[in-house]
Amino acid sequence: MAARGGPGARLAGWLEGAAALLLLALMLLVLVDVVLRSVVNRPLPWSTEVLEVLLGAMIFLLYPVLARNGGHITVDLIPFPAPVRRLQRRLSALAGALLFSIIGWCLGRQALRAAEFGDGTTLLHWPYAWILGAMAAASALTVLGFVASAWQNNGAEVEPS
Repeated sequence: MAARGGPGARLAGWLEGAAALLLLALMLLVLVDVVLRSVVNRPLPWSTEVLEVLLGAMIFLLYPVLARNGGHITVDLIPFPAPVRRLQRRLSALAGALLFSIIGWCLGRQALRAAEFGDGTTLLHWPYAWILGAMAAASALTVLGFVASAWQNNGAEVEPS
């Protein structure tokens, strides 16, 4: 997915690799939990908590890559000339940057509140401040990805998915 060159390509590759490792961990944890639940009737009590964090981390690690590479699903229902399509892509990237700015700001605010109150997950007591802070940082990277996509889209045609 890190098809474009430049300084962000290495970061995109790292994010994709980290997300792939998280997916592997998620699959292994589900496998172990299902086997323990079915064979010995003793599931892992904390597996749901870990799965929720792994899934959230995996998603937020991939958002910046999708934003930078324009990898979101698109559907062209109305055919427009190429200049209008380029403008449409640029405006949609800027709208994505705005939305993820709001998401990141809200997540950062919630991280500060969680740190103030010392909130954590129920069984493992992982601090919510760290989890939400990481999601806010990934949202900031996503904003940068959208902005880079808006400015790097110099007439390159992207086929709809």
